[in-house]
Amino acid sequence: MIRAIRNTVMALTFVVVAGGNILWDFVNSYIACGLALAASVVAGVCVERAFINRAHREMIRLHGVDWHSAEDQ
Repeated sequence: MIRAIRNTVMALTFVVVAGGNILWDFVNSYIACGLALAASVVAGVCVERAFINRAHREMIRLHGVDWHSAEDQ
């Protein structure tokens, strides 16, 4: 499910950024696609980090602050 949401956000970001740049002719089409690709990757990473942080908060809520102390040892 996380992968589907991330991919959807990435696709929408790409379409919006590339479409806006190409429609209003701000920059060259190739540069617009490159910028849109970069923006979609950043959006995908942000969505993934949000889900990871949410999972960490949930684990802390359920198991206490020391739930990941086994990883540190």
